[in-house]
Amino acid sequence: MNVTPERNLQAGNSPPASGGDMFSELRDRAVFVGWIAGLVLAGALVWSLTQPLRVRMLMRSVNRTLVLQGDSRRLAAPFAAPRAEGPFGVWYSLLNSGSRFFVFAVMRDGVLVPCGAEVSAEGKVEEIIPLGAHAGQVLGGLPRGLLKIHIRRIEKAAAGGKE
Repeated sequence: MNVTPERNLQAGNSPPASGGDMFSELRDRAVFVGWIAGLVLAGALVWSLTQPLRVRMLMRSVNRTLVLQGDSRRLAAPFAAPRAEGPFGVWYSLLNSGSRFFVFAVMRDGVLVPCGAEVSAEGKVEEIIPLGAHAGQVLGGLPRGLLKIHIRRIEKAAAGGKE
């Protein structure tokens, strides 16, 4: 028997209860949230497991940039950051030198500008080095106060958080 909804309502039958729909809607949302959480977890796992590879690739890239700029410095090996809250970046030792090298990025007009800082054995920033032609242009236009803030943060991190 083919009954249209109008006849079904006229006969006194009520529409199906919405309780079952609410459970299936909650289940669908839970599955969706589970997928999102799984993707975030997988991304975090990949990010943390590939850190040594990313650090080595960054070192090769910085060394290549230094060669192209005619700079004689070369990064030798990455090492763990000093135990302090500091700027986000990677610490390297410099080849044939007692100095360290900190690779970081500065945000300027929505673009990340890669830079490096040579840090002496005493923990003082000797020089900020732009890592690329565009970085050199942008670094020249940065306010001196902003550079001083970055220098202070790097020196504080190099000192291990002690001031």
